[in-house]
Amino acid sequence: MKVLIIEDEAPASARLIRLLKKIDPSVEVLDVLRSVEQSVNWFHSHPLPALIFMDIQLEDGISFELFDSCRIETPCYFHHRL
Repeated sequence: MKVLIIEDEAPASARLIRLLKKIDPSVEVLDVLRSVEQSVNWFHSHPLPALIFMDIQLEDGISFELFDSCRIETPCYFHHRL
C-alpha cells in the first residue's frame, strides 16, 4: 500500500514509519512532507496515495488548509453491506 505522511516533526514521522513497516513490511512511504505549502505542491504533481497520515499542526499552518487548495480522494476499501 502506498502511503503519504504529512508531519513536521522528524521523530514522529520516523516512529510512524517504523510502526507501519512493523505492521506491514510491504507498505511504501511515498514521501514525508513538513508543511502545507510543500503538501499542496506535492498533490499537484503526484498521483494520490492509498492512505494519508496527517498531523494537524504543521510548520506553516493547519493541515486541513490543504483541502482549500487540493481535491484529495483516496480509494474506499470498506463496503457496508445491509
